[in-house]
Amino acid sequence: MWSGGLHSAQGGPKRPEAGYSIIELMVVLAIFGIVMGGAILGFRSLLRSELRSQSSKLAAAIRYSYDRALTTGSFYRLHFDLDAQTYRLERSETRVLIDTKDSGLSRGRGKDRDQLDKEAADEEKRALAGLPEELLPPQSPRRPRFAEYKDSTLPKVKLSRIKVLDILLPREKEPYLSGHAYLHFFPDGHTERAVIHLGTDASDDVQYTLWVHGLTGRVEIFPGRLPPPADFDAGEREKGGT
Repeated sequence: MWSGGLHSAQGGPKRPEAGYSIIELMVVLAIFGIVMGGAILGFRSLLRSELRSQSSKLAAAIRYSYDRALTTGSFYRLHFDLDAQTYRLERSETRVLIDTKDSGLSRGRGKDRDQLDKEAADEEKRALAGLPEELLPPQSPRRPRFAEYKDSTLPKVKLSRIKVLDILLPREKEPYLSGHAYLHFFPDGHTERAVIHLGTDASDDVQYTLWVHGLTGRVEIFPGRLPPPADFDAGEREKGGT
């Protein structure tokens, strides 16, 4: 007798085939793509916001360093460790001379000036050891001794996702890409000019550019990666430091 239902060849009820149609899969993939696209755009937007914030903080740190040198009559420098991605303010009570002929770079890597000064002083001490006083040469100019300037307004800064990608100074022919870089501030009211790029990676086009003006300590912030201004190195490599 016919029961009115569908049966398989084995006599059991026939089940609908499992799985998704091509149209259903396309809809799911489209929704997934929209969600992922929105997440990527949101993440990029977050990075841009953080990049603007870190660029503004560095600009404020430069301006603060300039003001400290001018108001206290001491020599200051911002010490950038591009490997550790940190920067901190340091102060010297002794006079600072910038030797424009002595490059602090080797293939884009900045030298640790404190370590070099220590090694030079030790070498000089060894060379003069045992000589009678009357044969000692005139004492070499005292090297500036910088120490970290601990201040709640500008503590040591540690960067994470946003990085200082490179720093260009007029006395160097190429930018600092790694190692140590120093931006000096003088009590007579000027600083070294500099072009600083910040971003997540050198290959990423999302970057910000800082132009540091030497006579006023003013810092201009631009979205994007800008080259140095046209007059950036005008006369800087020919004259000595102050």
